[in-house]
Amino acid sequence: MRDPIDLTARTRSTHVARAIVHTVTLLVAAACLASLVAGPETTAVRFIAGAVGLLIVLVYAGAVPSRRRRPHRLLVDHEGIRVWDGRGKVVVRLAWTELSGVGLMTNEVARSRRTRQADADPVPWVSRRVVLAPIWLELFPADAAAVARHPELRWAWDLGQLRAPTEERRWVVPLGDGQGQDVPVGEAVQRWRPHLWRGQRAGSLLFGGQTPGTRRRRPRLS
Repeated sequence: MRDPIDLTARTRSTHVARAIVHTVTLLVAAACLASLVAGPETTAVRFIAGAVGLLIVLVYAGAVPSRRRRPHRLLVDHEGIRVWDGRGKVVVRLAWTELSGVGLMTNEVARSRRTRQADADPVPWVSRRVVLAPIWLELFPADAAAVARHPELRWAWDLGQLRAPTEERRWVVPLGDGQGQDVPVGEAVQRWRPHLWRGQRAGSLLFGGQTPGTRRRRPRLS
């Protein structure tokens, strides 16, 4: 039995909210560029508006190729853990024998702060569903030899350097932005190697986990 997890999956309400945000943002960019070309404003205002519109367009243009390099699918099975990006390339492949622990870390502090801010917005239904709360997969190596066997994961090992002083260094793999996502890594790991599951905790890359070993599941937005 296998456990494929689609890391791009979102709730329907989140898809609608994201579509609204993208549409409004692109309309703003179009209005700014239109102002630059034929607006009645002063030259300085038109150039500022044009710069803003161009910046928005460049951000969207850069997001398209970078999106394909992000993790899109995760598989937990009898062999271990694998992660594919949007191009179908395996970016993480680790056997169970190479791991001493697996966990999830979510920036719940950012979530709660931004959710409070969203409640004050004119359209809180949309704002609450586009709150960013990054999710990271934590993969703890069994030994130094396991780290040495995977030079292709140097980027994840470097991310693992950002931790609290008392925490172990580990591979850290970004899984998503937390917008309407359900990432049931815990259930999958516990089905195959329950003794390796270290839980889901709140934390950030800069400060590490605030509640290590505490497994919590986020309620899904309906």
